[in-house]
Amino acid sequence: LEAVRDRSTSKKFDDALEAYQNLSPQLVSRATAILEPYINEQRLERMYSILERRTKRTRFLFENPSNPSNVWACLRTIDSFGIQNVDVIIDSGMYEGKMAISQKSGMRTAMGSAKWLTLRNHMSTREAVERIRAQGYTIYASDLNPDSVDVRDLDWNEAEAEEEVKPDTEADSASDNGKRNSNNMKKKRGGPICVVMGNEERGISDEMRQLADVTFTLPMCGFAESFNLSVATSITLAHMSAKSDGGGKGPLRPGDVDAHELACLKLKGLLGSLPQRRMGKSLLKQKGIVLPDAIMALL
Repeated sequence: LEAVRDRSTSKKFDDALEAYQNLSPQLVSRATAILEPYINEQRLERMYSILERRTKRTRFLFENPSNPSNVWACLRTIDSFGIQNVDVIIDSGMYEGKMAISQKSGMRTAMGSAKWLTLRNHMSTREAVERIRAQGYTIYASDLNPDSVDVRDLDWNEAEAEEEVKPDTEADSASDNGKRNSNNMKKKRGGPICVVMGNEERGISDEMRQLADVTFTLPMCGFAESFNLSVATSITLAHMSAKSDGGGKGPLRPGDVDAHELACLKLKGLLGSLPQRRMGKSLLKQKGIVLPDAIMALL
């Protein structure tokens, strides 16, 4: 039953995202113009100014977190640094014992409450990494292994994303147990970055460790073996912010969301800011606009 609920949650997020992407720019503009007069002017100005400084160059991926409170704290911190995209892996097989149901239920609630972020839920580590890497992202995973790079030594501007090239021969196209064939990959610098945070107790999985392009560690001087998940996220973001100049260099690049996506984020914000949950649907319908059910289902 929990696995079914996980798939349902994942599908809801994916369907809503696809529905927004498929809206025509003209429809988004019309719907926005209809709803704007119903939002307080100061709130509208603040909402737009924040969304216009969102960045998609960096995104975060959480692998099977166990504490919903930690996830919610992480989402708040990520939002405050202007990052738009967050992914969460909830692999049913990784949650065991009496607390598993409440943990996963809490995780779904935490994700559903983060209305200003673009969230995606994945059913497995491999699925998440493959989908994110296909978009050009380099995978940086936080990990305590001795080969990890000190976060202070990372050059986020030198992120390398791999993209597949057509193999010259049939032999070149063979893969090893589903792993990427390095002969068919080429490096490109300056690509977007996905930061992976592992489980609060176990850290990242062996599978994630194998799939990641880079693993990094957060230096510690005390007796504790690791940072709390939300603290680790905050520290990582602080380092990333320090390496960003706000003018097009570094991992955080405010204002790099494309025009249509930004317009959709504004429409989503308007729908979520109206005094009553279903008010937007009614106002738009009066003007002959009916948004897809997938969008309205997340309000």
